[in-house]
Amino acid sequence: MAAGKNEHAVVINDPQAIRALAHEARLEALEELFASQASRTATELASRCKLTPSAMSYHLRALEKYGYVRRAPSEGDARERRWQAAGDRLVVESFNQTPSAKSAFLNVQLGAFRERLAAEVSRREAEAKAGIEPPADRHPVMTTGMVFLSEEQREEFISRMYNLVREYEALAEPEERSVDAQRVYYMLSLLPEFEQASPGTAGPAQHKPGLPKR
Repeated sequence: MAAGKNEHAVVINDPQAIRALAHEARLEALEELFASQASRTATELASRCKLTPSAMSYHLRALEKYGYVRRAPSEGDARERRWQAAGDRLVVESFNQTPSAKSAFLNVQLGAFRERLAAEVSRREAEAKAGIEPPADRHPVMTTGMVFLSEEQREEFISRMYNLVREYEALAEPEERSVDAQRVYYMLSLLPEFEQASPGTAGPAQHKPGLPKR
């Protein structure tokens, strides 16, 4: 998620706090608040999350309880409460959560992105049926793969990929991060391969992907 110049990460490493994220609407609301670094009302977030404003308010209060979001100053109509991210970025970084907490969080994250992929596939299929020619340089809906890299190249590759994301996150001016702004969603996960130790034997530490940083 977007990081400002004076970066302040909200670090989550408590199993209960992670379980609080295991809800699609809460994740979408957090993504909106952290990426935009702007305040939103429950009504605005409800529209994006396909919920009623009262249901969205309930979820926002739950997120506030765990320190993900906070109340923001009113703009105009003081009767409508505004919310903002509690920091510049959200990081889920502990390897010590319970398996159920990690699985619930990952399943919701992957499920939400799976729906976005399916929606884009359906949109392209509808265009094809309507006889609309796709752009010659249209990118695939999803790309996965593997590259062979030395340790030095691996570190450079990972660093450059994340730096590119941060560069484009920082391009939009505050006024360009409105509720109606155009969005491009991405999911980035770069997983180096490490040798696994055989179960029950001594050996190098096992690679544990853990939870993604956002």
